[in-house]
Amino acid sequence: MPFLIHHKEDGEEVKLPITLKPIVLGRGVETDIRVEDNEVSRAHCAVWLEGEKILVKDLRSRNGTFVNDARVQEAELKPGDQVRIGHFQFALEGDPPRKGTSTIMREVEKEMMDKGKGFRTILREVVKQVPDSKSNQPTPHGKPRR
Repeated sequence: MPFLIHHKEDGEEVKLPITLKPIVLGRGVETDIRVEDNEVSRAHCAVWLEGEKILVKDLRSRNGTFVNDARVQEAELKPGDQVRIGHFQFALEGDPPRKGTSTIMREVEKEMMDKGKGFRTILREVVKQVPDSKSNQPTPHGKPRR
């Protein structure tokens, strides 16, 4: 599970779990994580999990949201990235969850129902090329079929 980590001045570590529900960081009382800094807007930025990605979005803040010292409007975060708002620094730790087999099968089933695609069509799209099993064409690993 991914976390935003903040180290307080007293050495205490604060771990914020990142989920599908956006975490709003800012100075306002209505935010999920309140940051006491005059450089931070009331609702400064949001961080959330979307599929297999961790995203951060600036919420039209006055002084900007920075990922690894680059100002961003929206960005995908990777483990080890540093998010800064005002004078507060947060580090991203952990990987986003990966899709399980049942999730992938549900997605394939939904695509079959919604778009009228058959299993073979979807398989071809995934593999990009289904070689003729009787030919001596190389497999994706470079070895000829026998």
